[in-house]
Amino acid sequence: MTGAAFEEVIDPSTAEAFELYPVATADELDRAVGAARKAQPGWAALGWDARAQCLEQLADAIDAQTDWLATLHTMEQGMPFSQSLLYVSVAARRIRAMARYRIADRILIDAQDRRVTERWHPLGVIAAIAPWNGPLLLGMMKVVTALICGNTIVLKPSELTPLSTLEIGRLGLDLFPAGVFNVVGGGRETGAAMAAHPGFDKISFTGSTATGLAIARASAQFLRPMTLELGGNDAAILLPDGSADALVAAAAGTGFHNNGQFCAAVKRIYAPASMVDEVAGKLAALANGFVLGNGFEPGVTMGPIQNRAQFDKVRAFVADAKAVGGCAVAGGATLDRPGYFMQPTVFTQLTDGHRLVDEEQFGPVIPIVSYDDVDTVISRINAGPYGLTGSIWTADLDHGEAIAARIAVGSAAINRHAAFDAVVPFPLIKQSGMGIDYAEEGLKGTMRMQVMTTTLPPPDIEGAA
Repeated sequence: MTGAAFEEVIDPSTAEAFELYPVATADELDRAVGAARKAQPGWAALGWDARAQCLEQLADAIDAQTDWLATLHTMEQGMPFSQSLLYVSVAARRIRAMARYRIADRILIDAQDRRVTERWHPLGVIAAIAPWNGPLLLGMMKVVTALICGNTIVLKPSELTPLSTLEIGRLGLDLFPAGVFNVVGGGRETGAAMAAHPGFDKISFTGSTATGLAIARASAQFLRPMTLELGGNDAAILLPDGSADALVAAAAGTGFHNNGQFCAAVKRIYAPASMVDEVAGKLAALANGFVLGNGFEPGVTMGPIQNRAQFDKVRAFVADAKAVGGCAVAGGATLDRPGYFMQPTVFTQLTDGHRLVDEEQFGPVIPIVSYDDVDTVISRINAGPYGLTGSIWTADLDHGEAIAARIAVGSAAINRHAAFDAVVPFPLIKQSGMGIDYAEEGLKGTMRMQVMTTTLPPPDIEGAA
């Protein structure tokens, strides 16, 4: 889309604009939806194998432009270039993995008098809105999920990180029939227009719970399906026989990776009272080992928080934690340089009821909460609004699974955290969302089931004789 207006893209490492991107007008959005509707029957008619071949070509094109896409990704998102390279590579691999799926019809009853078949058809045109924390990877997962099943798509990247997605949209012009893969630029107004547009058959959104609720309200008038991947306040519970070393490695690897801007990161740790100091010391050592800076600088392992609003929000969480008596055993300060840099931070001496424990911080700040009774911890977690993921850390795997089964989350893990895989379903529950992403279940979320019953003629007894 060319857009009638242009908006600035901010480099979070400098807090200065470095590029412009086109914002789609209402008319351009209508034209994109119209093109998608026109293209959808023909795209569906191509069949699974032909659609998969187009998606394989998209993955190849992404691989061929890895360095350039990673450069754009780091400039707009902020993460270190080495991590952007990984995100681009993973996006291509997941496109290939999802493109291998086939949703087959299934005979439910095959009797003498009737045959009942379960059939699957594409929904039509999918509206997809991708977030700023992992724009390229998460956006491409929406694309492959929709397209492999015979849908067409209109994808809107976040206005904060539009460039890498727009570039992939440009690559797609030569790979797909016209109207199959559409990318539009824009912010909240464009997203709201998509949610309220009658031309879509489904909404797929990843972002905050507040925005997800607004999209659900706007789209509810059409009674159409939605997949909403929203916020989380994911807990890691260390049991007395669990490995503190393994837990803190996972906590740092998710809670500090991408500045904690990761929906399923460890957001809070519950540790037995006798182990809090050990966990805090080990996690603080890992936190202090991160090198902050511009993602293109050699040796940098953590870039800036992606945008000013989130930076201010994280600073407010840290200030509030200090004000209520929390002890920052690592970090707790911003860097005295341009950009949105916050030290990776570890807090102790906080309890449930404090903001940093109860709410999603979406930043590089992890509280460690002491507990004496694991049943109370489970009750506290389940009483909260979120239900994205959680993890249990223990040497007794059966006990760990029993504890995990009691936690109201869509994805639970034992002795690891955030075990994402394109071939594993990602259920979304409570205020963490609705629907299922990834794997066969995620694909079926972009399709409609039809049950077909066919009356069969009676057997020709005389002819058979």
